Amino acid sequence: MSARPRVVALLALAGLAPLSLVQAAPADTLALARQVNEQIVHKHMRGELQRFVRTLDGSAPLPSDMPAGCQAQVREAVTGMYAAMAEHLKAGIEEPAYQHELEQRLAVVYSSKDLQGFLARSGSTDVATLSRDILSGPGLKEIEDAQMDRILEGLDENSTSNPALAAALRAASAANEACTRLQIDAG
Repeated sequence: MSARPRVVALLALAGLAPLSLVQAAPADTLALARQVNEQIVHKHMRGELQRFVRTLDGSAPLPSDMPAGCQAQVREAVTGMYAAMAEHLKAGIEEPAYQHELEQRLAVVYSSKDLQGFLARSGSTDVATLSRDILSGPGLKEIEDAQMDRILEGLDENSTSNPALAAALRAASAANEACTRLQIDAG
């Protein structure tokens, strides 16, 4: 090792080297990609999920013409369905294979300097805007869209990908059908 790289390495270890002198190795780029994902992209996704879950909390209002005899059953089924949907969405955005694929692509698309720039902007730029900027890189939006498609495919009462969600969707559908029959019978 020549003197210059040794000096740069020692200064970097001491935290004294200017960033322009330190060349990031591929492992460093991947580590930065993980930080960008966790602190910006994934943080934005978790925020979106939390907003969605908050809209589901408090349950949807039941129709005013719903018979009192089935309101509790329908409300319970819908609440269970919302909880299962929230868990399904969370599992989809937290899926390790998806997170790994996204981080790998970030490390390929962006240089260490780019990734450091995103991290530097995270304190002053809206996380949603910054996340959109990051995902505008080649192939990144496609990875996110493919994951969202997989998540949406599971939002079906006949889906086998998430049995708990499928059961909750069937329970909500059955409660609604029972209530409809009750309304028809009350006629």
